[in-house]
Amino acid sequence: MTRPLPCTKCGSPAGVAEDFTGHADWGMAVIDDDGIVRPAKQNVDIYKGEPTRARAVCSNNDCSHQWTLRRRFEPIAPPRRTP
Repeated sequence: MTRPLPCTKCGSPAGVAEDFTGHADWGMAVIDDDGIVRPAKQNVDIYKGEPTRARAVCSNNDCSHQWTLRRRFEPIAPPRRTP
């Protein structure tokens, strides 16, 4: 049986966000006439690394509380058991 994850501050339902190590590779760069460095081509490759933490985020815009989950987070639910 499942139940919503409540915000620890206001009790509203909360979602989960994972923070990752990673980087964006913009490729070759150019310097514009205004001195600002920009990518030579508007193409980016995103490399997602390992998760660094899972955090809960309150869905109530008036609250917006966030906290690090203390429980284990599994993004894929286990298969349902049939009786």
